[in-house]
Amino acid sequence: MKKCAWFLLVLLCAAALASPSSAQATTLPIQGYAWYDIYTNVDVASIYFDGIYQGQTSSGYLPVEVSVPSSYSTVTAQRSGYNSASASLPYAVMDKRYSVSLTLSPLVPSYGWLNVNSVPSGASVYVDSTYRGKTPQTIQLNHDSYFLSVEKDGYYGYQKTVYVYAGQTTYVSSTLEEKPVYGTLSVTTSPSGAYVYVDGTYKGVTPAMVGGLTEGSHFIELTKSGYQDWTGSIRIYAKQTTYLSQALTPVSGPTTGAIAVTSNPSYASVSLDGVYQGQTEPGSPFIISGVSAGTHTVMARLTGYEDSVSSVTVNSGQTTTVEASLVPATADTGALSVSSSPTGADVYIDNVKRGIAPVTLDAMQPGTYTVSLRLSGYSEWSGQAVVNAGATSYVSGTLSPIPAETPAPLIPATAALVLLGGLFLCARRREI
Repeated sequence: MKKCAWFLLVLLCAAALASPSSAQATTLPIQGYAWYDIYTNVDVASIYFDGIYQGQTSSGYLPVEVSVPSSYSTVTAQRSGYNSASASLPYAVMDKRYSVSLTLSPLVPSYGWLNVNSVPSGASVYVDSTYRGKTPQTIQLNHDSYFLSVEKDGYYGYQKTVYVYAGQTTYVSSTLEEKPVYGTLSVTTSPSGAYVYVDGTYKGVTPAMVGGLTEGSHFIELTKSGYQDWTGSIRIYAKQTTYLSQALTPVSGPTTGAIAVTSNPSYASVSLDGVYQGQTEPGSPFIISGVSAGTHTVMARLTGYEDSVSSVTVNSGQTTTVEASLVPATADTGALSVSSSPTGADVYIDNVKRGIAPVTLDAMQPGTYTVSLRLSGYSEWSGQAVVNAGATSYVSGTLSPIPAETPAPLIPATAALVLLGGLFLCARRREI
């Protein structure tokens, strides 16, 4: 029994010695070689087989020789600025050649650039209210939207919302508008109380202080009933007060007067005898000068309000005041549309001139009106119109030309000869 046990122990030891262990493993002998042709879409890419460096591609190509059998399973390509790319290696067979293509994608940066220029240059650049330097300026910013402000003393600022894209440059070029520099005009007249107009705009009554005038030459007009208008140019200087003192010349025997029109509310259009003159402004009357002495019709019109129609008498050398209190239009009023053939006829409603045809008169009280159309060279046309609340009535008149006097027609020479011949024959018969 002891001999059998010793025999079994010897067999077990021999078996253990015959089995390869990790410490006693032997490498298989090299049987030959295979080749991998590695292609990349970018040049100078570093190639790794299972993390072991093999070299760099040249013109996007690198051949790699491996012994067979090969333990490599994965190829990886890397290059700065690109995402790495990997692929599985085909199983290597001796004396075979394999092609593997790898595509590296570029890394996308999270930032871009904002390039800011201005005319003139040297303006301050603010991005989201943070100062970033003077123009021209290039600023690196994260991919996002920003509020850009470009500012320079003496110029209006430039503001804009801009977008900066990763890996790109956004260009902004701004032309800054120069701020006007203002001055003041002080106007006095002898006598006082003259209306002051600067560049055609009413600015008050003398003595007057007119501010906010841009530097340079301005046209001044002074008017007062009973005195000759004064006009002239005056230069305004920045941050200074320019003084104008003018003695007005009385008009001997004036033949015209003026009308000062105010309205409540303001911004009403003003017509004199059916002819548009201008618009009322808050705080100052609208002046109609050079109005012939006599009776005139003044109308103030504003959308949403009833027309204000006034009959005024203008005296020579005097200013007549018209205060138009406009009443909001209601559904109780109607409208009257008047047209004429030919067009351009003066429109009279109950013998008061209301415009030139074609014209639509709003906010008229319901009722019956006499409409007259008058045009030089034509006979006057008259008719009745009924205005209903909430509706528009239409009147159209055809004017007849006034016939011209025509001279009696002359007898043609041939007809006269025939007539004389007839008379001669009649006379001969009587003689016979």
